[in-house]
Parts: sequence; structure tokens; C-alpha cells
Amino acid sequence: MGLMEVDGFQKKAAQANGGWSNGFIRAYHEFRESVDFTKSGIVPDLKNLVWCMLIGVPPVPADEDGSKEACVRAIDQRVAILKAVFVELNKEKPEAFLDKGLLIYDQAAGMAKDLLEEDKPAESFDLTL
Repeated sequence: MGLMEVDGFQKKAAQANGGWSNGFIRAYHEFRESVDFTKSGIVPDLKNLVWCMLIGVPPVPADEDGSKEACVRAIDQRVAILKAVFVELNKEKPEAFLDKGLLIYDQAAGMAKDLLEEDKPAESFDLTL
């Protein structure tokens, strides 16, 4: 997936949720600028991703609203940003590698949402690092 496709993905994601527009694009660019693009080929760690999503990394527009619904939206916004940067960073890698990484992001988002929505204790997911 080339850079233009990643940017197109970002535009589609922003248009799909009116609350994402300018703030979401700004959050994407701020996070992207913090990433070391000299390193690639690293599959994300599921447990680290869950913690990142729960503690607010990367910061997203939904963080400004303290409601439970906004917390779930924030996870959706985070995973969209993280996946886009992952694909951009690893655009030269085989499709199977990208699919594996994207699946991990989806799993982490699901686990983080489960923790938020069902008030499950973190111990039930064994998130020790």
C-alpha cells in the first residue's frame, strides 16, 4: 500500500466520522512525526498495544470528552492511526506480514474495548509485560 493509499485511507476514515475531521488528521500527523521511519519489520506486541490504547497513546480528539462512549471512540481513532502508520512504515513488506500486524491491532482494540465496556479487570487479560 503506497503513501497515497494511506493518505486516502485517512481521508476516508475522517469523513466516515464527522468528529474525526481536522482533529483526527492533526492527531495522525503528530503521531506519524514521532515515529522512527528508519525501523520497520516489527510486528506490534498485543499487550503493549492494549495498554497504549487504554492510557491514551496516541492522543486523539475523542480524549477531550470524558464519557464512556468517547473512550470507545478514542480506541477506534487510535487504532485507525496506528494501523495507517504501521502500513506506511512497512509498505515494502509482504502482504502476509501486513495482515498479521493489522490483525494484532484489531485484537488489541477489541481487548481494550472489552476492558472499558464490560469493566473486566485487567487481570482477566494477562497484560503483564
